[in-house]
Amino acid sequence: MSLASLLCVPCAPAHTDAYFDKNPSPHGGQVRMAGPYHLELVMGKNAITLYLADHSDQPVDAAGGSGKAVITTGKKKRYSVVLEYAQGNMLKGSGEFTVTAATTVTVIVKLPDQEPQRAQFKPIKQTSKRAKPKHAGR
Repeated sequence: MSLASLLCVPCAPAHTDAYFDKNPSPHGGQVRMAGPYHLELVMGKNAITLYLADHSDQPVDAAGGSGKAVITTGKKKRYSVVLEYAQGNMLKGSGEFTVTAATTVTVIVKLPDQEPQRAQFKPIKQTSKRAKPKHAGR
């Protein structure tokens, strides 16, 4: 294969919010890209779980990591939730907050020896069912 033909190979497009929204997520949450990571936000009643994966959707070890979720509902309602390492590729946090159709969540994640990364989830997707695992039906 010549160098010229390698240079003509189109690059894979970056994942957009629309791309993530039309594809099922591993845990039924909403996925956004943040630097080298895919972040999946799963919100429950007063609880947040954030799953970290790389661009190949492989789990990223979150040990020693931390984060913060800023939840905005309307013009004057703003909540902040600290996210702490739970296990594997998960950061978790809890607090008293309200989620509506207009809610936006901005997440900042910091892993050891890495630059902080930020993603915004807007409008927040209400989690209904978990996605089927990729290996289902084998």
